[in-house]
Amino acid sequence: MNKGKVVLIGGSGVTDSPGFKDLEWKVQETDIPTIHPVTRQVVGTGRVSYQEREDGVIFIKRHGRSDSKLGTKGYGPSVTEYAANLVAARILGASVVIASSAVGSLQEEIPVGSLVVPDDYVDESLRNDNLFGLEIRTHTNRRPAFSKKVRRILINVGEDGFGKFDKVVKSATYVCIPGDSFGTAAEGIKRAQYADIVGMTACPEASMAQQLGLHYAIAAFPVDHDADANHEGGTLAVMKELSKHDRVPEYINEVLEAAKRIAVRAPRLDQLVGNVIPGDASAIENIYLRAIAEDIMQKYCS
Repeated sequence: MNKGKVVLIGGSGVTDSPGFKDLEWKVQETDIPTIHPVTRQVVGTGRVSYQEREDGVIFIKRHGRSDSKLGTKGYGPSVTEYAANLVAARILGASVVIASSAVGSLQEEIPVGSLVVPDDYVDESLRNDNLFGLEIRTHTNRRPAFSKKVRRILINVGEDGFGKFDKVVKSATYVCIPGDSFGTAAEGIKRAQYADIVGMTACPEASMAQQLGLHYAIAAFPVDHDADANHEGGTLAVMKELSKHDRVPEYINEVLEAAKRIAVRAPRLDQLVGNVIPGDASAIENIYLRAIAEDIMQKYCS
């Protein structure tokens, strides 16, 4: 595997990033099915569409792309191909993953139009976050929940942004809900007691990234207050404003430039050190996960 690359996983709040707009879309096979949590039907293709710049920085749309020629689909948060996206990132050579996420603010002091770099999360998504479990087991220590090195980049670039954001919030708890519906009023009141922002995509993405040995952190952008969440209201207007070239896209591009410098020599994840139980990787049927498992065992068990 060619390593040391940076992958940007872009959510619904970021449609483009400088340097990607005119690039060809390609597909990475992962052979990882996505199972609907209720019907138990296979809904995902495991085919991840991506773009890659000349410098090796890769863009993956979190919710996929509907493209009949490439055989790819688009997905809502409840059935997004989280595992396939991250396994594709690993196959393509990523050591660092930057995730962008449009969220709702649960606190008055976190305004719409700000940048939030969460340092913890509460998982209420009800999604299975286990990638392995057969032979190799990763008892990931999710404290901290995100990469300190990547969070520092997100914060530093944000603070140097000279007005790109109304506020830079350097510590916050992200509560991840199942989607695709917004929460009720009572749920919002409850969640505001223990979280600062609410979204639909941090989980199982964050946990899976750590299991794969990826340095991962989230740049979250509040596009509404939880009580006012409504795509037909002001939310889309805020997302459009944040998507202007000199706002989120320019910020993301600067983040990617900084992330490239740590990706080449990204250290082992502290969250995995001492927490990988080795086994016979040949028992893993998926050839991509098998190769990743072998790499992880070599890196963390030798």
